[in-house]
Amino acid sequence: MGDAPARRFTAAYGLSFLNLPAGEASLVVERAGERYALELDAGLRGLAGFFFDGAGKATVAGSATRAGAVTATFRIDSRYGGKPIAVALDLAGGRVRSASVEPPPTPRADRVPVAPEDKVGVVDPLTMLTIPLGTAPLDVSLCDRRIPVFDGASRADLVLSRGSLVTVSEGAYRGPALDCRVRWVPISGHRSGGSNVRRMAANDDLRVRFAPILDGTLLLPLSITVATGWGTVRIEATRWGGAAPGPEAPAAKPGVTVRLPNAR
Repeated sequence: MGDAPARRFTAAYGLSFLNLPAGEASLVVERAGERYALELDAGLRGLAGFFFDGAGKATVAGSATRAGAVTATFRIDSRYGGKPIAVALDLAGGRVRSASVEPPPTPRADRVPVAPEDKVGVVDPLTMLTIPLGTAPLDVSLCDRRIPVFDGASRADLVLSRGSLVTVSEGAYRGPALDCRVRWVPISGHRSGGSNVRRMAANDDLRVRFAPILDGTLLLPLSITVATGWGTVRIEATRWGGAAPGPEAPAAKPGVTVRLPNAR
């Protein structure tokens, strides 16, 4: 990662639905100067692991400054339901130079076409979870941002707002954190008549809590909470850097892809 020494951070997350364990994930972050790399492995367990099977990994590399993160490459290689899924993105200056999704989305009459301008000024679905800080202090204004995201087949915006500073006193991380509300706004590539798209776009009860890592130069999600019509989905850190992990959980099936909703 260049001449600057790379710094490494690891975190583990647990996924729950209706307060029942449903999955787990591990995230590795490396940063050297303005260059960064992320690697995510995720898996389902419990009843979710019984009904769904998958394996895979998502990786990304790019650069990050106080002005924001810029993706260079993004890859997903996975298997879901016994079928391979592969996504490859290459970008330069926020502009998509090449994109491939295998298998491609099923053609539908109500699928909104992706215009050339929808692939400009975007980041990938993994980088969207990070907020570069530089030397700036943690501040509620960091929530006031709109993040354009392209996943290889669809474009959407994450709109963050209504920030508040909190102090976390229990769990894998203890210290200051930033709470933001999030809206998902579909732009193109989605099915305009898809029920999942309509529900996600109408959901105004999605919250993300960010905490600082790597000497406070980068924010990562400490927890993500999504209220649904069936109950609350929660992703919460179970290990944060060098913090001791909690009680050992049952082994998960590796690698279910984590990315933007895309009704196919």
